[in-house]
Amino acid sequence: MPRRSLVLLLCMTAFEPRLYHRRNTSSAKCSIWRLSLKTDWTLPAEEKTVLSMAETNSSEPKPEGISGTTAKRAATKARRRIPGRPLKTPPWTFPKKTLEEAIEIAKAIETQNAGNPMKADILAKAVGFRMANDWRFLDLLRAANQYGLVSGSGSTAVVSMEQIGQDVIAPGSSEQRKMALRKAFRNVEDFRKVEEFYKEKRLPEDEFFENTLVREFNIPRDRVKLFIEVFTRNLGFLRAFRADTPSTEEGRIDATTAVQGTVKLVSQGDSAQGRTFLDTCFVMMPFGPWFDIYYRDIYAPAIREAGMEPIRGDELFSTGSVIEQIWEQIQKSTILLADLTGKNANVFYELGLCHAARKPVVFTSGQLEDVPFDLRHLRVVVYDVKDPFWGSKLKDGLIAFLKNAKNDPDKSIPQPFRDLRKQERNDSIHGENLGRVPGKSVTHSQSESARKIASNRH
Repeated sequence: MPRRSLVLLLCMTAFEPRLYHRRNTSSAKCSIWRLSLKTDWTLPAEEKTVLSMAETNSSEPKPEGISGTTAKRAATKARRRIPGRPLKTPPWTFPKKTLEEAIEIAKAIETQNAGNPMKADILAKAVGFRMANDWRFLDLLRAANQYGLVSGSGSTAVVSMEQIGQDVIAPGSSEQRKMALRKAFRNVEDFRKVEEFYKEKRLPEDEFFENTLVREFNIPRDRVKLFIEVFTRNLGFLRAFRADTPSTEEGRIDATTAVQGTVKLVSQGDSAQGRTFLDTCFVMMPFGPWFDIYYRDIYAPAIREAGMEPIRGDELFSTGSVIEQIWEQIQKSTILLADLTGKNANVFYELGLCHAARKPVVFTSGQLEDVPFDLRHLRVVVYDVKDPFWGSKLKDGLIAFLKNAKNDPDKSIPQPFRDLRKQERNDSIHGENLGRVPGKSVTHSQSESARKIASNRH
């Protein structure tokens, strides 16, 4: 063979293996010579045996149990393997989403289809995704399955509510919901084992906790931080409902366990009994002795009467800035309540965030003049402290307005945000929105296309 043709053949073999197919022993040797240059490849023992076979003549005997066709297929598979990539990724043994996030799947089935099974594509739109094959939706659906809330995973599955999910979403009593939440947490074997391991003990510092999870529970090192985040957030969620287990008793979880954004709800007054409802109502109001009394004796009971859990800004404790915590709670809340008395600047700033997130807000004020003219056409409860019965009147008015806002949230959203909310909802249904519907909690970064669409809209 001329030298020029031989050089061309070797170049084609080295840089584009798909252009060169093995047809005899000499070509197989050439392929093996090229593979030997990739020193960072890690091959299974069987494939090493197959490659060594390729270097021998076809007339020589082959190891028992391996046919010529099998050897050829294995060699081709090994030749196409990407250098440096693990041979097999271990499966996820714990959910990537928290229990609070996974409950959104069960809640959508209950509210959108009366608890009956739903197809994955319809369910995806119900929780704010445009397509069922969105990896964020699949992670959320898989988490709901791991917690035992629903059954059916995958973009083509029919998702059904399980008994645990029914007890969480529509319980017969608050105790039944607490038991169901505890069962859902323990349904994840890794969570249950870690809980039993640290029973009656305080969780260690970050570094020691990570090392223990890797050594004792075989949590992969690259996943241990996510495990700690999900695990500790779940503990905080259970503690808010007083559904925590003995390992999370009062006083057992403190600042040392606030790892990776752990949220703890510090209760006040009547809320010391723990949460009762899944839906929350975030209250935006000034702070002070009198306003604290209003919140404890009027606002919080009225919100509970409307079927939601009251939360105020001073009850939020997690890592990160205060505004990040407030923004997260605004996104999670079903309805928001704003006391505009005194035209407090912080309250109005938080109100702007609510409108940007297209969230329904109910207003209250001690003076009508404190309510901007552009917002007076919305649901506003004005109270007069000089009235002897102003407390009971304010409470009754708030209960009625909060229930109406919960049943028809669009009427509590001012223009143009109301039209934007409807447009985004329609875009999500018709597949034009690449991201999630605003107001839904997004824990992972959006795709580049979704970010471009969001920047164009705003």
